[in-house]
Amino acid sequence: MKHLQYLGILLGAIYGYCFRLICENESVNDVYDLNIYSISFIWILPIVVSIIPILFARKEILESKWKQFVFPTLSVLLFFIFTLSSGIEDWLCILIVSFPFLITAGVVGFLLAPFIKNRSTNKLYSIVLLPVILSPIESLFPNNTEQYTVESKIVIEANLQSVWDNLIEVPEIKDNEYEKGFFNHIGVPRPIKSELKTINGTEYRIGIFSDGLKLYETISQLDTLEFIEFEIHMDESKLRDLPTDKHLLNSNYFKLENISYELKEIGPNNTELTLKCEYKLNSKMNGYANFWADKIITDFESRLLQSLKVKIEKSKVKM
Repeated sequence: MKHLQYLGILLGAIYGYCFRLICENESVNDVYDLNIYSISFIWILPIVVSIIPILFARKEILESKWKQFVFPTLSVLLFFIFTLSSGIEDWLCILIVSFPFLITAGVVGFLLAPFIKNRSTNKLYSIVLLPVILSPIESLFPNNTEQYTVESKIVIEANLQSVWDNLIEVPEIKDNEYEKGFFNHIGVPRPIKSELKTINGTEYRIGIFSDGLKLYETISQLDTLEFIEFEIHMDESKLRDLPTDKHLLNSNYFKLENISYELKEIGPNNTELTLKCEYKLNSKMNGYANFWADKIITDFESRLLQSLKVKIEKSKVKM
């Protein structure tokens, strides 16, 4: 029955997957406030997922430092596979939660094995209730709401007018004009073009992205040839049917608010173009959330600016 020691790896992954399903259920969420934007999910859940294999293979794991590391890690990786294959998460979501989950899995065996050694296993099974108990308690404490700005710059060999003409309605960015990066390959859409369209008397700038994502924006500030700001209307926007859009763009915890372009003439035929994105985080883990938001948005901005530079300078040569 030696193979039974591996049962805990599967049970840990199943436990994590079931908890994730519960978090997805809105009716349960309304009562118990279980959600994926909590410390209970990001830090407490991986502890439980990682400790279950130790509880079910107690003797074998306590005799092997290697298994104390591998078994919890395998349980977490199997949890990732379950959520990916079922469509609850996609690769970008997995990347964001992977750091705390894998760090926890890597150390939980070494730290908890000595504690478990002389304790009653039956009593320790109650640890599976920990995320369910702590998440509602955590919800009693208010979230922190903070505003952030990400800024990127590029110099384009063109005059102010040439650059300005490509900002409000961005011409189609072809594949050879856009260099995809790591985040694009795991779910972040790339910009394709933007166009002005009047809907019910309101003029929108519609940013069109890959995979059918469309962001509806209105001009909130305008200083011709110098500055333009767009307010993002997420309620009117058309999001993709993907976990990334559902959990990030369409959540109460992360809100894209404004994007703006600032132009500055730095030579007779050179323009410095600055792109800013303003967003709001509303959680108990704004520091960790902003780490990823900053990385993703900075990558997006730099690639968009580079593609605009290629397009504008290319059109200038044709002229």
